[in-house]
Amino acid sequence: MFAAVRIIGRLALPLVMGVVLAISAGTAQAGDAAARHIIGFSPDGAYFAFEQYGALDAGASDSGWSQIDIIDTRTDQFVGGKPILVVDETEEAILTLEQARAQAAAQAAPILAQYAITSPAEQSASDKFTFPGEMVAYNDISRLEQVSQKWLSPLHGETGISTIQLDEILAASTSDCSASFDVTRQGGEKPLQGEKAGKALGFRLTLQGQDGKPFKILHEDKTVPGSRNCPTSYSLSESYELTPAGKPAVIVVLVQRFSQGFEGRDRRFLAVTGQPR
Repeated sequence: MFAAVRIIGRLALPLVMGVVLAISAGTAQAGDAAARHIIGFSPDGAYFAFEQYGALDAGASDSGWSQIDIIDTRTDQFVGGKPILVVDETEEAILTLEQARAQAAAQAAPILAQYAITSPAEQSASDKFTFPGEMVAYNDISRLEQVSQKWLSPLHGETGISTIQLDEILAASTSDCSASFDVTRQGGEKPLQGEKAGKALGFRLTLQGQDGKPFKILHEDKTVPGSRNCPTSYSLSESYELTPAGKPAVIVVLVQRFSQGFEGRDRRFLAVTGQPR
């Protein structure tokens, strides 16, 4: 349904946010990560879209890039089977951030129009320390990885969720992720137990009710795709809800995925979608 614009090269697409002490987006430099922009829902809640964008962590190249995820919330799968991605990963890249975002937006426009993805997404919870809408220098990412939370408490909404809990787990992987297990765990956490051969770090999302008891597993990794680049940790950024008239409520949870990039830590966002009940 859509195609990615790509020049073959290394897959290090860091996504970083702004910290109070960080530099501004206008003075971003190689190794910086990116911000995210929420596009919204379709009126019936069946589709959700957001963009993540930044500059490549690629040494000689600081080419801009943009990725737009359009997700069917009923299946938690990408529309068309994959996100829209505009990136030039060669060392001679001259693609600016503005050009990458404009090209991705042009590719996404007919799909967003087809599904009428224009309804605002109401944020129900967020970790104020992740600053997902701003860009920061790459050397601040490790600090953010350490302070980011693994639970969120929605303050409002009609879903009856008191807590969104993230737990890191080991899951099957076709990539050799052994080196990622040698990295210091987030916040000094204890190493995960179990056989690590053929495994990568995955995660489970659990929804808890007002009584504090879990009532639904929203997501649990059985396998970790190579595109996650052997994660070193996951944490929660924010959640969004929509309750369409006469239809079940829909929830979207943005998960931060940290991994080791070319010049330092990278951060990307993963959207987990579904019906909470």
